[in-house]
Amino acid sequence: MEIERNKIRYRRATISDVDTLVDYRIRFLNALFRHRDDSETEILRKSLEQYFSKAIASGNLVAGLAEYDGKTLGTACMVVWEMPGRYGGLESGKLGYILNMYTVPEARRMGICTRLLEELIDEAKSMGLKYLHLHASEDGINIYRKAGFTEHFQPELVLTF
Repeated sequence: MEIERNKIRYRRATISDVDTLVDYRIRFLNALFRHRDDSETEILRKSLEQYFSKAIASGNLVAGLAEYDGKTLGTACMVVWEMPGRYGGLESGKLGYILNMYTVPEARRMGICTRLLEELIDEAKSMGLKYLHLHASEDGINIYRKAGFTEHFQPELVLTF
């Protein structure tokens, strides 16, 4: 498919886009974890439908879409969350977490992720957020570095059950 960059439409996702956000979140996760659709995917799909519906309605999730000729080429999300404030510009405790940056393979290297990320950063600024964080894949890390993201001085530790 030949894609004309100047005809790609960027817009904010709404409740009516929940199915698309779910589909692209699953595509992203399947690619990241080299996972194939199975019964676990269907359980995840139901959970994601509930999450996206609730989070978009509450304003706790901002999502962007890139569309071309009726097809979604890419998605990007920012979860807005709050924790107790701290020093260093986080006195309000409001943060943004970037996730689900995904572009379909045939539309990669066209600046779609970069544009979606820029729009999320602009939205974060307009919301008064002073801190954005994310986990980067090897494929995406340079996009984030070019946007000004840096490695944090504190390592993240995880405990799973």
